[in-house]
Amino acid sequence: AVIGRELGGFTVEMVLALANAYMGSTFSGVARSAFELALTYARERVQGGRPIIEHQAVRSRLFKMFAKVEAARSMARRVHVLGAGAVPPVQYSMASKTFATNAAFEVASDALQIFGGNGLTKEYPIEKILRDARASMIEDGCNEMLSIVGGARL
Repeated sequence: AVIGRELGGFTVEMVLALANAYMGSTFSGVARSAFELALTYARERVQGGRPIIEHQAVRSRLFKMFAKVEAARSMARRVHVLGAGAVPPVQYSMASKTFATNAAFEVASDALQIFGGNGLTKEYPIEKILRDARASMIEDGCNEMLSIVGGARL
C-alpha cells in the first residue's frame, strides 16, 4: 500500500495529513477574505438610493456565506486540536481540506454575485480570490479523490 510508505522518516500518510490540514486552514481564510470583501462592498455600494446590504436577498446571501466560513474555520481548528503535538488523523485533514476549499469557492462565487460586474475587473481582488479558490479544489489532491481515500478510512 502506497499510503504507509516511508519518505525519510515521514510516511506518505503523515505528509497527506499535514498538507491537507494546512490547506483546510489556508482556504478557510480565503473564504473569510471573500466574505469580508463582499460585506464591506455591500455596505458601501448604493443602489436604489440605499446600500445594497439593506436588500433582503443580499443580506440572506451574506448570512449563508458567513455560515460556510464559520463551519470551515471550525473544522480547520478541530483538525489542529486533534493533531496538537502530533499528526492529525488523515481523514480529518482530508475532510477539512475538501470542505474548506469547496466553501472558499462557493463563498467567492457568492461574493462575485454581490460585486456584480465590478467583481470581474482587476480593480477588486475578488476575481483573483475566485480563481485561487477554484484551483484549490485540485491542489494537493483533487477533492473527489481525497473523498474516496478519506471515505475508505471511516
